[in-house]
Amino acid sequence: MLPVHPGIDGDVVALAQRGIHRVEDGAGALIECLSGVLWITQSGDHRDITLSAGEGFRLDRDGLAIVYGLEPARLRISGRQGLARRPAAFGSRPHARAA
Repeated sequence: MLPVHPGIDGDVVALAQRGIHRVEDGAGALIECLSGVLWITQSGDHRDITLSAGEGFRLDRDGLAIVYGLEPARLRISGRQGLARRPAAFGSRPHARAA
């Protein structure tokens, strides 16, 4: 897991407990856990990735990646240039940024 670097510009998403956020073809994107606990799985990858607040993980393959909220959580995804934008689903919603 990678350390989270403050100030990286990206979308902040709030996930409810058991909420799901889909990332399509996200190789190279950094997923940062800002609060709560996340579980990440990538298509074709048998690893279980869990992140706590302050941890990050860089997706290492294209295809579908699922980010699941093991508890209510906030996450940021950066390095998304070229990623397909998919509607959030199952308890995922954009989170307003603080000014």
